[in-house]
Parts: sequence; C-alpha cells; structure tokens
Amino acid sequence: METTAQQITDYIERFRRGDRDGAFFSLLEMEHGILPQLMEVFRHELDGRVREFLVEVIWQHRQPSVIPFLGEALHDSEPLVWRQALDGLATMASPASLETLRNVRPRQQIGKLRLWLDEAIYQVESEISRHK
Repeated sequence: METTAQQITDYIERFRRGDRDGAFFSLLEMEHGILPQLMEVFRHELDGRVREFLVEVIWQHRQPSVIPFLGEALHDSEPLVWRQALDGLATMASPASLETLRNVRPRQQIGKLRLWLDEAIYQVESEISRHK
C-alpha cells in the first residue's frame, strides 16, 4: 500500500499532467489528517498553479484548523493563490476567519487584494450576523 506522502505526490503529478478533477477529488476524499502535509507541500512549491490548487483542496476540507494557513496564503505573491485563500475564508465564515481577514487588511496597500479583502470581510460579517 502506498504511503500518504506518496499518494499526495502522485495526485499532485496528476494535476500537473492536466487531470485536475481526478487529483482534486482524490485529495479531497483523503482523511483530514493529510492537511498538515498538504500545507507543507504548499510552502515548498514553486509553481503558483499548484499552490492555488493546494489551497483550494485544503480549504475544501472545511476544517477550522486550516484558517491560520489560509491567512498565511493571503501573503502569496500570486493573485490566484490569495484569491483562493479568500474564497476559503469567506466560505468558512466564522469568527476565526473574520479575525484572520481583519488582521491581514491593515497591512495591505490600496490595490486588488485590499478590495477583495474588504469584500470578503463584508461577506463573512453578513454570514455571521445572519446566523445569530
């Protein structure tokens, strides 16, 4: 039987070869215990497309434990990566994701990320207040 690390490597290679859906759903179906390994792979990955893919897989597991990681991914130089992190934080709409968004916002200058952060903060605030 393959090790988890080998499975992750194989699925990322499937993504690189163009089988995005197969790789995505295979990683999503794995136990949540793979999340720390996926985050570590992200931190060493040079290809922005792969980093974006990893961020999406990670947040789609919908585990609150990944919120700090998504905050970290907001600092990525690739817009597709930080947009994916914003999507995850907005989708998980919790006090923790709101705090993460608010903590990142003051450090951003005027620009696309700042505008997207404002929109995500508004969405999360609205979602939280809707469930009160």
